[in-house]
Amino acid sequence: MLSYNACGLASSILELEQCALEYSVDIILIQETFLKPKNPKCCKINNYVQLRTDRQGAPKGGTALYYRQTLSCSPIDIPPLINLEATGCRLTMSSHGAIIIISVYLPPKKELLRSDVETLFALGDAVILFGDLNSKSTKWRCNYTNANGRKMIDLAKDLHFDVDTNLLSEQLLLKIGPPDGEQPPKNKTITSWRKVSLLLEETDTPILNNIPDNIETTDEIDYAIGALTDHIATVVEDSSREVPAADSRRKLPEDVRVLLKAKNAAMRRASAYPTCENRSCARALQRKVKARIQEFKNDKWSTLMEEITPSHQAYWKLAKALKSDGYLPTPALRKPDNTFAVDDREKAECLADSIEQQCSNNSIHDATHSHRIEEEVRTKIALEPQDDLAPVSVDEIQKHIKALKTKKAPGLDGISNKAIKCFSLPLMALLVAIFNACFKNCYFPPIWKEAVVIGLPKPGNHATSPLVIAPLFGFRPNHSCPQQVHRLVEHISEGFKKKRKTVAVFFYVAKAFDRVWHAGLIHKLYTLELPDRLVLIIHNYLNNRNFTFRHENTYSTKRTLKAGVPQGSTLSPLLYSAYVNDIPRPSNGVQLALFADDTALYLRGSNYRDTTPRLQRAIDELTRWLRLWRIKVNPEKSAAIRFNYSKHKKKFSVPHNTPTLHIDNASIPWHHNYKYLGVTLDKHLHFRDHVARVSKLTKFYQSRLYGMIGRKSKMSLRNKRTLYLMCIRPVMTYACPVFAHAAPNIIKKQKIQNKFCRQATDAHWCVKNSVLHGDLELPTINKFMKDASKRFFDMAQNHPNPLIVSAATYEPPPAHHFLRRPRNVLLDPPDALTSEVEKLAEAKACN
Repeated sequence: MLSYNACGLASSILELEQCALEYSVDIILIQETFLKPKNPKCCKINNYVQLRTDRQGAPKGGTALYYRQTLSCSPIDIPPLINLEATGCRLTMSSHGAIIIISVYLPPKKELLRSDVETLFALGDAVILFGDLNSKSTKWRCNYTNANGRKMIDLAKDLHFDVDTNLLSEQLLLKIGPPDGEQPPKNKTITSWRKVSLLLEETDTPILNNIPDNIETTDEIDYAIGALTDHIATVVEDSSREVPAADSRRKLPEDVRVLLKAKNAAMRRASAYPTCENRSCARALQRKVKARIQEFKNDKWSTLMEEITPSHQAYWKLAKALKSDGYLPTPALRKPDNTFAVDDREKAECLADSIEQQCSNNSIHDATHSHRIEEEVRTKIALEPQDDLAPVSVDEIQKHIKALKTKKAPGLDGISNKAIKCFSLPLMALLVAIFNACFKNCYFPPIWKEAVVIGLPKPGNHATSPLVIAPLFGFRPNHSCPQQVHRLVEHISEGFKKKRKTVAVFFYVAKAFDRVWHAGLIHKLYTLELPDRLVLIIHNYLNNRNFTFRHENTYSTKRTLKAGVPQGSTLSPLLYSAYVNDIPRPSNGVQLALFADDTALYLRGSNYRDTTPRLQRAIDELTRWLRLWRIKVNPEKSAAIRFNYSKHKKKFSVPHNTPTLHIDNASIPWHHNYKYLGVTLDKHLHFRDHVARVSKLTKFYQSRLYGMIGRKSKMSLRNKRTLYLMCIRPVMTYACPVFAHAAPNIIKKQKIQNKFCRQATDAHWCVKNSVLHGDLELPTINKFMKDASKRFFDMAQNHPNPLIVSAATYEPPPAHHFLRRPRNVLLDPPDALTSEVEKLAEAKACN
């Protein structure tokens, strides 16, 4: 372990990183970091987890702690302290209980309080405090004793702790690990896929020869799959070799290392003999080292920016790393019994418990209906299938293997898509035999129903909540989220034109994909008259699916999924679509909008006395259907919006006498706005809230990527433009045909693009924005949105879905009309900036 008073961590981070590399430090404890919360990614070290406690409301101060990602460490919450600043972690070792390690700092003018020390020692049975407590005593080889030193001696006697008196400076090196102090070398595996292809062509092997020629029974299917898996794994292993991995740490040049050694020697000399001459020499070398390291960092970044291109391996990785927060350690997780999961194994089990509970049937249901459906399904699956499925051919297998994406993660068996793409014709024929045998036996092999789950923290959730992210699926080809939002917006706008108001209710379906009732799904597949054999295979595919949860390098025990459709499977969206296919369509004028698990009901009317009861009847009908099929809606996260035309935003979402809508005896709150399929809809369709949200997100990404696209970056203009077009502009222009007609709001987005153009080109303030757009060959936001809207409406008018066609086919209101609709953007003249850019482009073309 290394304890270090940095007096400004940002200026010495490279030196610290070099020290950690040279001495193979496991845990680093820092005091006086001078860091602030506004820079959360500052001073990170590769392969280390960073924990920080920044001083707020005052300059300087702060503590930090780094530990290797391979250690069994976890962050701990430090209780409120009065004078001490502290950051800590819990270290779990096999030969010892948990140890609490804390980096502490006490400002020189603050008093060492007994309550602070007691609070820290109460965190565990074994607690180690490292740091600068500004407590001096002649017993610890100091020149004098101060008040905090005397108090420290008294506290040591009263609280029964030891003070290490062997420290000659503020730095402590203590090794945790093997006795020889050496770290195992880092290796990476390289596979020769050409060799894999050659070896897989040889099918005369003992493993494959034991597979029967005609695979008939389920036991033969399992044996064939096991033999094929073992053969592929053996071939890949024989074609792979380990080579030393390239060190990802930054290497300092020789002159910097010489300076560092001279500075360290001067610091030791000044500590042992604190004369004015020695201290001045040490400070001068410190300034020299700081300046040289900063120069080295700038030169290295400039060189990378000059060399990097979109085809460079680091181009998109670097952009993604700058946009994301990177690796975040998982804090202690709260269990249902209010205890905390601390080490990796406890966290893995806690998260596995959460997923197992999440993928279970909803408790809210009609017991009589559920029992009847389960009995019917149990009877039907016990019958012999009456039809046959068409057998799989080698051509079909070849087609699907060719379409596989090589960068997808392998399954539990470790067979990657790259290995499957190396299959020879005999192995493809074996796969065909296995698939056809599965069809014949209505069987899905158990080995293909096991998975390893890796959790991804969902932004916005509480840090101690064991939740993982749930994906959203689209169901039908040529159908997109913007088309569904556009259909709703046009319906509301048509009401504005007729001086009518629209009430919409947006339902939040809790864990829609994870809690699909298996018996109900199989019943509906039989109702849709799918072939019996196919339904039996799907039933076998869904039942007895198992998973283990992986946290860091620790696995939980095996768990069974009792409900839900498998996430990531191409079949899952179709299954969920079949499950909700019979959702009731209201017959009293209420419209239903269904896209994946986003459900909305909306109704247009002249007054609420007529609109609200009709909408409530539709909600009651939907509630009964949801209860029958075990689908749960969260009323608190659902929203009702009263859309009415107004040039100005009203203070209240609804008038005070408006009745409340209910679902399952719970009220649905009225909202000013709601984020529906990625677009924030406000009650007047001004889209100001949506533009404000995406503008804030765009500015965030733009600031994160400033190191690559900013003024001082030496990246080429072409590459800066590519980054902007791929990472920043899509955030602003997503679903733009829906809100492009809101002309005043586009000005905000154009300002963001203008700022990018000026930063990317490092242009002087007097250079016109039109010139910058022409030089970068970048269309204005107004021009881009207008072109995107034209493509959108042309596609919508020729769409096979009549609902999309009817929503897009209408005459837009004239320019002087009080109402603007999405198609109005097609008739709008170009704005001043767009006209100027087009004139410059024409003049350039003529020259």
